[in-house]
Amino acid sequence: MNFRYTILYVDDVRASLDFFTRAFGFEIAFLHESGDYGELSTGATKLAFSSTALMRQLGKQP
Repeated sequence: MNFRYTILYVDDVRASLDFFTRAFGFEIAFLHESGDYGELSTGATKLAFSSTALMRQLGKQP
């Protein structure tokens, strides 16, 4: 089994990416131009962040 992603739902994706890069030294692998979704490279598993606003737009309850 491969564990490829963990997604955290946050209010501010850019601030979350910023925190994790400074605190743990991870590199940003992807940041959508909207700022509503981003990923960090953490080895075999990507740590992803999605904005709660985007999830609500998609009809989800984060």
